[in-house]
Amino acid sequence: MKNYIFKSIIALVSITMLIINSACDNYLEKPPGADVTEDTIFSSPLQIDYFVAGAYYVGVKSDFPFWNSWDWSDIGSGAATDEAEITQGWYWCQVPWNAGGMSQSTTGDLRFATHWNAIRRANTIIERIDNAPFNDDAFKKRVKGEGYLIRALNYFELFRKYGGVQVLRERVPLGGDLKIPRNTVQEVVQFILDDCEEAIKLLPKPNELTTAERGRLTNLAAMCLKSRTLLYAASPTFNTNKPYIDYGQNNNLITLGNYDKERWKSAANAAKEVLDEASRVGVTLVKNKKNSKGEDVSYQYVWDNPDNEEVILADHGRGKVGTGYFPWNGQIPSMVGGSGGGLCMTFNFVMKYEKKDGTPQEWNMNGGDDLMKKYSELDPRFAQTATYQGQPWNSTDNLSMDLSQTGNEKCITGQYMHKPVPYIISRRDNIGVEPRGCIFRLAEFYLNYAEALNEYYDTPPVEAYDAVDEIRSRVNMPAFPRNLTKEQFRERVRNERAVELCMEGHRLYDVKRWEICEQEGVMRGNMYGIKIYKIDGTSECRYEPYVFEVRTFIRKMYRHPFSTGEMDKGYLIQNPGY
Repeated sequence: MKNYIFKSIIALVSITMLIINSACDNYLEKPPGADVTEDTIFSSPLQIDYFVAGAYYVGVKSDFPFWNSWDWSDIGSGAATDEAEITQGWYWCQVPWNAGGMSQSTTGDLRFATHWNAIRRANTIIERIDNAPFNDDAFKKRVKGEGYLIRALNYFELFRKYGGVQVLRERVPLGGDLKIPRNTVQEVVQFILDDCEEAIKLLPKPNELTTAERGRLTNLAAMCLKSRTLLYAASPTFNTNKPYIDYGQNNNLITLGNYDKERWKSAANAAKEVLDEASRVGVTLVKNKKNSKGEDVSYQYVWDNPDNEEVILADHGRGKVGTGYFPWNGQIPSMVGGSGGGLCMTFNFVMKYEKKDGTPQEWNMNGGDDLMKKYSELDPRFAQTATYQGQPWNSTDNLSMDLSQTGNEKCITGQYMHKPVPYIISRRDNIGVEPRGCIFRLAEFYLNYAEALNEYYDTPPVEAYDAVDEIRSRVNMPAFPRNLTKEQFRERVRNERAVELCMEGHRLYDVKRWEICEQEGVMRGNMYGIKIYKIDGTSECRYEPYVFEVRTFIRKMYRHPFSTGEMDKGYLIQNPGY
């Protein structure tokens, strides 16, 4: 009953915040009257659960977007990279990212104020929970752990976007000094790791949760954030003494200031800790899931079925949402014969899929008459991620996609990105489906482990190969050749990460931490689609690659800028180039 109440509270908080909707740039200011109600809030477990649910609502978020200022996400972050193109030109990613228009007035971060709101709530929990006037040590321990991890989750988001930001270990008192300078990247990273360690000690294990508690934070989720943080800290854009733009004495605000190979070892160890703990508590990779035709659809099952055995943490803070609303409406294609709509997989990304035998697919950039054959030869994850020529959107939507003449107000790239929209969602019916965007799932940490091991050693060790093979074997893709050089393994594992974690909010920040955004076809240069033409009397189609957009990436965009509103306060050092 208590768990049901907590989930009901989250739903109520969601509705209330949609009505209030009062986020603002003054993220360090204290809400008027907060002290008046805190004693009441921290007077009973039920009142505290209400407050904690509010912290979850603003502070435990996936990449899924919603239409209110508390919950804007990196909406369509895949569409800022080679993953996808969003057909509606008004989406936020078009100007700051694709057109290179990042600036103080167009920061590319629609959750900035929300992160600070979540941090303030987390600090309130950490400061007040021990002195709550009742004896329930287990309850207090768990809530305090939730406070630490919610704070760490939001500081991680700020770190990977901005680098060094202000570290607030406690709430700023009313009338206190709000002009707090930025901390260094090293200080922010250590702060996140310290919070993760506290959360690991305080939070329950996943196998200690009831079914009704799915979505609440666990020790394993804290271990996941520790792993992800250390991986980012070890990556080229932070683990260097040569920043993307030399900022002189302020370089420690955007990098760690030196290269240390041991950071990769720490990242590998943290990923291995996740894998070992997952094994102990029963979190496993999804395998051997079949469809009605007897085909293996394990990869599709991972993202199409919420709270499966591979998901460590998902966003549970929303109720059912109809297909006419965010996050679904911008990603679902219009009915056949309609005009536009939908999230489209770029041809640049299609070319990342290997053939089923593990060799590169051969695409002719002048066009070819064997599109359907080439599609059928690809890694099974392609067909379980995209909807393409001749395929139905789902089993209840019997109209097959006719994507011929794709440049004419239909699917401009030649294939729709179905992931992460559940297959239960039809293009016809406004069915309410609860979004449960994935925050952590087990596959990521096999890939974290493989990448970190390869970067630490001179040649990829067997454990790195084995970790990638765990992911590939799920879809019957062959193992990597065991004679790869460090550089070859790096490219292969990066490609594997792109394919496996497609549309889960990773790609934008992966290419930034690797500092490869400027490579042709990643976040700059020609973005390709294909025009498709049916070949009469056959089931084949002709494809003709064409450039649908030329994107711009400027080096300053490796870090977000602070907004004009924040800079006008006169105490922050802006990131270089803005």
